[in-house]
Amino acid sequence: MKSGRRTLLALVAAVAVVGVAASCSVDGTGDRNTTVTADPVIYPLSLEYHGIDVVQDVPYGQDPLQQLDVCLPADSPAESTATPTTVPTAPASAAPDRVEVGSRPAVMMVHGGSWSHGDKATAAYRSVCQFLASEGFVTFNVDYRLAPTDPFPAGFDDVRRALDFVFRPTTLQTYDVDPDRVGVFGGSAGGNLAALLAVEDHESSAYADGFRIRAVVDLSGPTDLTARSTGADGVSASFQRKQLLYLGCTSYRSCPAAERASPEYQVTQETAPFFIGHSTDEFIPLWESQRFASTLRSHGVPVTFVAVQGSAHSIAQLDRAMSRRVTAFLRDGLR
Repeated sequence: MKSGRRTLLALVAAVAVVGVAASCSVDGTGDRNTTVTADPVIYPLSLEYHGIDVVQDVPYGQDPLQQLDVCLPADSPAESTATPTTVPTAPASAAPDRVEVGSRPAVMMVHGGSWSHGDKATAAYRSVCQFLASEGFVTFNVDYRLAPTDPFPAGFDDVRRALDFVFRPTTLQTYDVDPDRVGVFGGSAGGNLAALLAVEDHESSAYADGFRIRAVVDLSGPTDLTARSTGADGVSASFQRKQLLYLGCTSYRSCPAAERASPEYQVTQETAPFFIGHSTDEFIPLWESQRFASTLRSHGVPVTFVAVQGSAHSIAQLDRAMSRRVTAFLRDGLR
């Protein structure tokens, strides 16, 4: 246990050294490492969002959990508060002319909750959805099937289906979305799902037809769900049990889903640029995001890595400065 703790402290120290040399501005763009301190106030939750309409419970599939909310920027036309008339049954390739479909950037959000709970309509994720909309992004806030009732890959299949729904012509037209300016955002388990979407994007039929993820924000997402995460410097025993329930396994010794569900092992040169935020002393070990950032960079993928001093997990990192870093990154990637 002591050797594992020394390893973790060494990793934290390494990030801190890099962070001192790196820029600590609120510019979230570029390939860099930064270490920052955080305000304890969760910035998006401290704001009021005047003029931000939320279209609730839009179905992207037949299951009751296959629904999403749409948070609309204040300048949205009145007709964009409508719900597209059909649940998707055809692939995104049915789009006639993507160039004329819409003009605005969009972000698809995936909530956290250890893959077993959480909801798009919780105050925290609703506030982040409205915050992103207030910054000019049409924001799709997604629910998905949960473990243990529906273990992996059900939740991942759902968020892939939700992204295909975003790329459908009726969706792009209804919400005035430019299909060449779509990113994904996730925190905690949602960060894992958003990251997995991005690293496997090149395998989707939508990608083959020219629809692709352009930018990824991952806050505290577990990126290695294999037995590696169970070491002395890994996740707690209670979180190991949550991972196994999600993976549909009883043991890490025989769990092929563990590697399949880990973004760390799926990265390619086609993966979109990443913004990774991770606190230095939270329950998802810092080394997971550090190692993932290194793997992304080894494939030529730009990474903005921000280590936040303290224990703030997932969207709790979003003080004013961190929120500005995230929006700067998204603006740069979705311009």
